[in-house]
Amino acid sequence: MKKKIVLAAMLSLSFCEAMAGHGDMFSDGRFRTGCNYWASHAGMYMWRNWDAAQVEKDVAALKAEGVDVMRVFPLWPDFQPLTALLGVNGDFREMAQRDRPLANEAGVDEEMMRRFRFLCDVARKNDIKLVVGLLTGWMSGRFFAPPALESRNVITDPEAIMWEVRFVRHFVREMKDHPAIGAWDLGNECNCMGQVETPAAAWNWLNSIAAAIRAEDASRPVVSGMHGCSTSASRPWNLRHLGELMDVLTTHPYPLFTPECARDDFDTMRNACHPAAESLMYAGLSGKPCFVEEAGDLGRCTASLERSSGAMRAGMFTAWASGLPAYVWWCGFDQHHLDFPPYTWNAIERELGLMTADSRAKPLARTMGAFREFLKTFPFAKLPPRRVDAICLVPELENGWPCAFGAYLLSRQAGFDISFVGAEQKALPDAGLYILPSGMECDPYTHGAWNRVLEKVRDGATVMISKGNKTRYSGIREVTGNQIETFRIKPHSFDFSFEDGRVIHGADTTTTHISAVESTVLARTSAGEPVVTVNSCGKGKVVFVNFAIEINSVRSSDSFTGCKPNMLYLVYRAAAKEAGITRRITSDIPSIGFTEHETVEGRTIVVAVNYEPTPVKAPVVIRGAIGKVWRGKIADGLLEIPANDAAVFTIE
Repeated sequence: MKKKIVLAAMLSLSFCEAMAGHGDMFSDGRFRTGCNYWASHAGMYMWRNWDAAQVEKDVAALKAEGVDVMRVFPLWPDFQPLTALLGVNGDFREMAQRDRPLANEAGVDEEMMRRFRFLCDVARKNDIKLVVGLLTGWMSGRFFAPPALESRNVITDPEAIMWEVRFVRHFVREMKDHPAIGAWDLGNECNCMGQVETPAAAWNWLNSIAAAIRAEDASRPVVSGMHGCSTSASRPWNLRHLGELMDVLTTHPYPLFTPECARDDFDTMRNACHPAAESLMYAGLSGKPCFVEEAGDLGRCTASLERSSGAMRAGMFTAWASGLPAYVWWCGFDQHHLDFPPYTWNAIERELGLMTADSRAKPLARTMGAFREFLKTFPFAKLPPRRVDAICLVPELENGWPCAFGAYLLSRQAGFDISFVGAEQKALPDAGLYILPSGMECDPYTHGAWNRVLEKVRDGATVMISKGNKTRYSGIREVTGNQIETFRIKPHSFDFSFEDGRVIHGADTTTTHISAVESTVLARTSAGEPVVTVNSCGKGKVVFVNFAIEINSVRSSDSFTGCKPNMLYLVYRAAAKEAGITRRITSDIPSIGFTEHETVEGRTIVVAVNYEPTPVKAPVVIRGAIGKVWRGKIADGLLEIPANDAAVFTIE
């Protein structure tokens, strides 16, 4: 079993290690915090309404509050101001640059390039790394393009792609010498710039822009800059294609825009874990590093500044403990004073800054700065990789995010850590425990994926299978030791309990009745029906859960808040016990998430995050002696952590 846990832990190798050789920003081992930047005085029109002194002031103010990475944007029509000159009957004559001849083969404005270089110089002076969003044609709900291309689908139109490639190659060629630039980002959420019908069309655009960047600069990583990417290989902008073509993936984990994420208070476990969970899933299915490129609260209608700051703190500690390279906030400055679209279109884009428009630090900025000060006192330049105990297999035939997110949150509550792998991957990594969650449709997994999991089980692993919604598996009786008696599409709600008598509430969109023919029943309903069973299969075990526990948990609002939530996580804890998983620290308080990080000297660094907006005093069981304590308090078997904060210490 120990061998399998070690092999599973290999999946948690630091993303920084995975990026070795791809550029300093993702290979130096530092965890960076930062923000997306538009100038405080002009927002998106900073380039046309240029104020060098204000830009210099902005960057210095952000650095003082803990920012060491900024994502910046050359607004596309400002930097490539192409106009199509027309003749008789509207026939095209030539391409011009603001009605004048092109200054270069790409139609790039040379004055704008000088302004961008000034920004880079200021960033270097402040020791800030830049992620450059090259094709900024979509921003905060507004489409931007050179006038000559505004009416085209800039993702699929050949003429548009030609000019995009020319722009990208020119820009990268001119700026690749600058040491402040850490990575080239395709652009901001480019999957919002045009309708795409097929994965192949999206692949062709991704390949064109990534190849253009690498043709001019192969030394820096190419970053996706996208959000809302799909686990399904049959959908455009899917994670397999992004993993094939990108060096680094990104998430923009806003709860309002991500399914299953706005069901609890912003400063509780669901939303504080969302950035790390989604990034880990992207990394697992793509095989490439991923970082939190845009985190945010979407304004005061979501949470107060104080509670939003608490969620940020818990989110940063979780991202750091997960091995992500960076946590980046949207955005640097409030934009209340700007009177042009998109700022005049909606309220949420006007109050999202770390700082006010006149450079006063908000509680968010103070929180980020305090986190950076903690990292300065922490004696390890790089946190060792987290221990991983289980692998969650994510459906690639449908949207796998809801079940993956449920699995992540339940495992956090149960006290162990998971990694994600696409279920259709041909060679599964070794692990002591596999989690095969229910999907939404009839066949979320192929027969090949099912057989690969069973092969691991017959060799000695444990698998936890949830059978809910319409999900079907072949040979279910032989594998689980249970007989399906009846099934129908009817919502089903029930209570069940383990031997200790704690009552858990379950629900599903379908109703399945089973008989435990050969399996051992671990949990039953009050009527005696099996809900959780375990069965031997070859050298391993199969834990069977008779409802879609992962999706059930994320679609209810009582599973991840408070110290007494719906106790669905006890099912995950039972599966971990069957798999022989033991940790160096455990607690019965599910609102604390633990990660364990083994040092080369054999000590274990523990990062314990309190996901509640109230302080916690939690009884803990520790296997070993407490060593150095850098944050929080732990003594006499009691762990104390402030609201939405973390404890960091060693077990000898």
